[in-house]
Amino acid sequence: QRFRWPGETYKPGVMLTWTSVNAGARLFGDYPGTWGLIRWLAQAKAERLDESRYRLTFIMPDGLPVTWILRTEMGSGPLALLKLRGLTLPKEIFVVSPDDDTKMSAVDDDDWAAE
Repeated sequence: QRFRWPGETYKPGVMLTWTSVNAGARLFGDYPGTWGLIRWLAQAKAERLDESRYRLTFIMPDGLPVTWILRTEMGSGPLALLKLRGLTLPKEIFVVSPDDDTKMSAVDDDDWAAE
């Protein structure tokens, strides 16, 4: 079943529920907000099946695995964002002193000619 992320909704987020023969309806994780899907995916063990499919396995509180197949349209889809965990940006990217008289100008791409 297709869905669009982030969705157009008034209450974004992800919640995984399932029905067990022995225990009835169960809830595993409720991750509210626009980034809820990413926080939920971070709980899974992801195994690449082919270029566009991943097997996601979640271990439930009772120790049983729940498996879900994620099919992406491009690359690893939302799983790519998990690679950014722990990323820190520098406090400064450019340091320019007040007396620096470097001049910058916009250059039109048409001014460049291949030689």
